[in-house]
Amino acid sequence: TAAPVASAPPSASVDTPAPPPPPPATLTLGTASPDPAAPLPTVKFVSPTMNQIIPAAKSGDFIVKLDVKNWQTATGSSHVHLILDDRPYKPIYDPKAPVKLSDLPGGDALAPGQHVLVAFPSRANHESVKTAGALTMLQFWIDKKGDAPVDLKKPLLIYSRPKGDYKADMASHVLIDFQLANDKLAQGGDHVHVTVNGPGADGLTADATTFGPPFFLDNLQDGAYQVKLDLLGADGKPVAGPWSSVTRSINLAHQQ
Repeated sequence: TAAPVASAPPSASVDTPAPPPPPPATLTLGTASPDPAAPLPTVKFVSPTMNQIIPAAKSGDFIVKLDVKNWQTATGSSHVHLILDDRPYKPIYDPKAPVKLSDLPGGDALAPGQHVLVAFPSRANHESVKTAGALTMLQFWIDKKGDAPVDLKKPLLIYSRPKGDYKADMASHVLIDFQLANDKLAQGGDHVHVTVNGPGADGLTADATTFGPPFFLDNLQDGAYQVKLDLLGADGKPVAGPWSSVTRSINLAHQQ
């Protein structure tokens, strides 16, 4: 008679360990890139000229021309950030290539009245150059001159980064950078307050009390984030001006 075959013991259930929680999102002050060597880069507008009046019917095709000196640009490398009316910038990799006003964010339907152009050099990682002469601004008019809600002699906070979509490696280390005109930052004085909200990062804040070093966001999750910059005085109240506060949305997708 054949010996009985022992039955296998019931398999023990194995609990799959839960994945560790993602590391907390961080907002930290970085180190400013070294200033460019002399001669320092400069950017100026050739067209339009200061206070030029452009007919509305011709505004979309109007060509913006830049004069960039001592700053070597190339696709995917150093470039110039060109901004219309405090909208997101357009990267300019070839300053000699024609750029229409309608090519700029917000430039396809300009209302009559004052408009402002801003330009400044940017490194390949989109950190702006902040040396003397790097930032240039001018106002122009559509149809006719009128009220000037943006006073180019008053303090102006100019948002630069972050913007748009961040995918794959770009999503792992997000630059926050801005330009500043007609003001100085100081501990106990005017400062830029940074606020970030999004998945796992609600209420992240930091203060820029020195103009130059950028901030960096790390350990962000997939999803949409809002980055807000406020130019505040020593009393914590907004510095008067139309560009003293700006909020932008960005989207992150690590696996794309």
